[in-house]
Amino acid sequence: MRYGLISDIHGNLEALQAVYQEIDKLGVDEVLCLGDIIGYGPDPEKCVELVRERASMILAGNHD
Repeated sequence: MRYGLISDIHGNLEALQAVYQEIDKLGVDEVLCLGDIIGYGPDPEKCVELVRERASMILAGNHD
């Protein structure tokens, strides 16, 4: 089983989409989010939606 860890997205949808493209290329089986999906960036809602769709576990960060 291959795990992908993501964190500190901070509302940056373009970067999150790029990371998910790499995760897909690498054949990752399960994605875990270590928090800080929101904060700073312009697209926090879209980032939350995408992470909820793709991550099997989401921890709350200090911005969440």
